[in-house]
Amino acid sequence: MAKTKLIIGALIFMVCAVSGAKRAGAELQVDQWRMFRGDVRNSGRSIYKGADSNNTKWKFEAGSKITSSPAIAADGTIYVGCEDGSFYAINPDGSKKWTFATKGWITSSPAISRDGTIYFGSRDNHFYALNSDGTVKWSFAVGYKVLSSPAVGPDGSIYFGSEARKLHALDINGKELWTFDVSAVISATPSIADNGVIYISTNKGILYAIKPNGEKKWVARIGRAQYPSYGSPAVGRDGVIYIGAENGHFYAIDPNGAVIWRAVTGKAVHSSPAIAPDGTIYFGSYDMNLYAITPDCKLKWNYKTAGFIESSPAIDSEGTVYFGSSDGKVYAIRPDGSLKWSYQTKSWIESSPSIGWDGTIYIGSNDKCLHAIGN
Repeated sequence: MAKTKLIIGALIFMVCAVSGAKRAGAELQVDQWRMFRGDVRNSGRSIYKGADSNNTKWKFEAGSKITSSPAIAADGTIYVGCEDGSFYAINPDGSKKWTFATKGWITSSPAISRDGTIYFGSRDNHFYALNSDGTVKWSFAVGYKVLSSPAVGPDGSIYFGSEARKLHALDINGKELWTFDVSAVISATPSIADNGVIYISTNKGILYAIKPNGEKKWVARIGRAQYPSYGSPAVGRDGVIYIGAENGHFYAIDPNGAVIWRAVTGKAVHSSPAIAPDGTIYFGSYDMNLYAITPDCKLKWNYKTAGFIESSPAIDSEGTVYFGSSDGKVYAIRPDGSLKWSYQTKSWIESSPSIGWDGTIYIGSNDKCLHAIGN
């Protein structure tokens, strides 16, 4: 039978199934933060140490809110979308390299392939592939807004969702390989397991497991239909899938689709989880807490901020966790749950942080700026 216990002081219920989650091992290592959450499993982990201090290296001002999360190319160029309809390429010193204009907001976060192609979606109903000089390599007419951020598979295939209520799979030339109908809007980012299975959540509270050929493997309900899932799933090295939902529940799901356990924060969980090398899972909630939970559903600690947490955490090589909050702050939290530093912006932070090879933390804010924080 499932066990329920209240963690005193954390205001969080843990509802744990008999079978505990397995411990996650080492995640994929990447040379840079090339896509949302850092890698195709959405682990939120970097092989580099993050910033030791909250110094402002620079701020790049765009034309509107930056809710997109930045990606970092091998040459250090930072790419990010903006709600002014522009896609920005920014040099490591904070100067503008180039801009590419679309006809709609860009809330989709970019992904960079190994050959340097930059992929992202726009609310102008198109999905774009740009060369590193800002020229168009190709574009794909979706016919509906693209809110989802893309994931690039090991073979170069690109996966993203849209308001067309489909998961799209394209090849490196922009040819559609297949689509999978989910009967709901997709704003989340797909994750890809080591065996090639693609996981995607919808805005009707459903998690799908899809085979590499586009066939359905299984479907799992996350909460109820009126409680959608806006966060993106993360996959541990052992194949366990972690995801939060609007109903305030956070789930651990077996690779076969069964719920292993769930944690209840009492408020919506839009933040996508990050998975540390020791298997600790970090995620934020609208109850203003960042949570650290063990793979067997035990609360390690929670850190209280002064605002909602939509931003998805990033973990550096030393285990420091970085994330933003609606209180306008970027937080750096040590593995023991203590504050290392905080950094104040002028508005709500929905963007998620990226970690550069030199430790710089890049994050967007609703104050129209991309912030570079570091030594």
